[in-house]
This record gives sequence, C-alpha cells and structure tokens, in this order.
Amino acid sequence: MVEAVARHGYAETTLRELVTLAGVSKSTFYQHFESKQDCFLSTFDEISAILRDRVVEAYRGEGDIRERFVAGLSVFLGMAVEEPAAASLGAVESLTLGAAGVEHRERASEAFEAMVAQTYEDSPSPRQVSPSTVKAVVAGVRGVTYRRLRRGRQEELPGLVEELVDWALHYQDPESEVTLQAMAAAEEPAPPPLPPAADELPWEEPPDSTSSRRLLSQRERMARGTARLVVEGGYGALTIPAISNAAGVSNQTFYEHFDSKRDAFLAAFELLTAEALAFSTAALAARESRPEALGAGMRALLEHISRSEIFARLAFFELPSAGPAALDRADAILDSFTAFLEPVAGAEEMGTATVAVREAIASGTWAVIQHEIHHGRRAELPAMAPELIRLALASLDRA
Repeated sequence: MVEAVARHGYAETTLRELVTLAGVSKSTFYQHFESKQDCFLSTFDEISAILRDRVVEAYRGEGDIRERFVAGLSVFLGMAVEEPAAASLGAVESLTLGAAGVEHRERASEAFEAMVAQTYEDSPSPRQVSPSTVKAVVAGVRGVTYRRLRRGRQEELPGLVEELVDWALHYQDPESEVTLQAMAAAEEPAPPPLPPAADELPWEEPPDSTSSRRLLSQRERMARGTARLVVEGGYGALTIPAISNAAGVSNQTFYEHFDSKRDAFLAAFELLTAEALAFSTAALAARESRPEALGAGMRALLEHISRSEIFARLAFFELPSAGPAALDRADAILDSFTAFLEPVAGAEEMGTATVAVREAIASGTWAVIQHEIHHGRRAELPAMAPELIRLALASLDRA
C-alpha cells in the first residue's frame, strides 16, 4: 500500500496493483481486508503506531521539558526525511479519504497530544493550556509536515524543530494586550447577516425547483446540486449523471460548463467560500482597531460555519477528497488565513521558520474546528472564538 500510494496516490491505487506488489491473490487480500480503504486505514494505523513508539521513547529520555520535547519532535519530523513514502501516506494521502480518515487521524494523535500535555504539566509555568490548544499544537506540526512533503522539501523539517517547540511553549505565556483585545471582541456575537435579496436563494433550496430555475443560471444550479450530493453521500460517491439529475439538466449541458465532477465540486466550494468570507469580512470592517477586527472576524466566521452545514461539510471534510487540485485550494485558503493575521506580527519579512509557525497556526486552528464539527458540536463553535483567536495570535504578536 505504501509503495502504490507513493506512485499514484490513494485514489488511483488499484486492488490489482496492491496484490501484485504484495505477491498475493485477491482471495488472500480479502481474507485480511474488506476493501482498499480498509487496507489503507490499517496501513495508516500501523505507521502511526510505529511513529508513536519511536517518539515516546525519545521523549522519555533525559533532560528538562524543552530538551525532551525537542527530542520527541525531532523523531516525529525525522521520519518524514527517513521514510517519506510512509510519512506522506499518513500526513497527505489520509486527508483524501475525507470523513473516513478523521477518526483514525484523531486516534493516531492521542499519544502525541498526551506528550504535549505532559510537557505543559511539567512546566514551571502556572498557566493552564486547554485541550484544544494541545490538539492544535499536534495538528499544527502535522500540517507543517504535510506542506513539506507535498512540495518535496521534507529535508527542511529537522531545521524547524526548535522554532516549533518555541511556538508551542509560547502558549503558557501571559496574553499580550493585542491578544486580549482580540479575545474581548471575539466574545461578542457578530451582527446578524443581512436578509437575502429578492434574487438570492439559500443553498438548501433544491437546485431544480421553480425558484432555482427562475433565479439561478444552469452553472449555479449544477454547483449547488453538487454541494448537496456531496453532503448526502460524500465526494467519492458523486457522479456526473447524479449532478445533472439534481440540477434538472442533461449530461451534455453539464459538459458545456464543467470538464469533470471535480470542476463542479470546486466551483461549488468557491461560491460557498465567497459567502463565508463576505460575512466575516463585513464583521471585521466594522471594527476600528486591528486586534478587535481580527476577533470579530473570527467570531463571524465561526457563526457562519455553525449555521451552514453545507459549507462545514465541504470545507472541513470533503475538500481534500477531490485530489491534488483540491488540496492546492485548501492550502491557499489556509495561506490566506495566515496572511490575514500577518500584520499583527509586525514583521515585514517572513523567514522559513516564521512561515512554518504560520502554517502550524492555520493547520491547528482548522483541525480544532474540524474536531468540534466531527463530534457534533458545530452549533457551539461561536463560543470558541476567544480561544481560537488566542491560538492564532498568541505567538504571532511576539514574532
């Protein structure tokens, strides 16, 4: 599985190639696994267990809390250099399974989260660090690893250990005035969204309804139909005939607007993202100071996610399932998030290490939101706005 995925990616890996590489028959394969996905997830679990044992052994060595943290993280990031195919399967390809991979990734993170939590517990600092921050630190390191593996630059990772450890330990420092201002603004509910215009329809409106046919273009109806189908059955089950049927158009009409189901999916996501950004940007623009604007923007974004099941599902679970182009889009969104926060840091130029911290912050924030949605707490996300804006700013305003 590791070799096949390294060659083609998970989506293009076939059962025939798996059994050929392993030197077994299909019947033997099915004695051990129910499906290609089952085999992949079992492989992921085994890689995670091996990495966990290596990291824990290094962390239990001699030294103070920082030295042990550095030792454990060095092993974690070192695996990507020593065994990039296995590391890529865990950090990159597991994302392409969408919701199916979330539980396995969260289970794999538990031992690393325990290590980080123990580091904070053993620290002389009296300040407590929340479980969400611990989760964000581990997910942030994983996000930095993912970025380097995707670009073929994993050899940079060992050089980022010290910077990432410093970033993680910053969360026990007192909040700066900038962070406190942002957190206070994030406590306040965002202004309610404006009522829809006469020619606007909610995404819940069936794309082949009379209203949709009257107010939306064929392209918009197909994009909305795509989004609804993905929420109902996942990206993997999406088909072009199903999209055409949902929008009330022919397959020929579909191909007049899109080259593939991926194109339709990404078009739907672009429309949903534009709505989310418009709402958060409006809340941000209503504040005079930059810290307050950032806090208000975070609160507004979380309120929008809490209201929009379609956006939450596509953005936090299904987007990576659509392959490399969708992963590129996800990376661009996270980059825009950190660029949005950048002025607070007061740094005009970003070195490699500073870029890594920003990647870690964005990946960690994204993972915490995904975790809350996955566990049925999407409606409670707005209350997390102060904690998440602290997560985003506590290190940046010290850069």
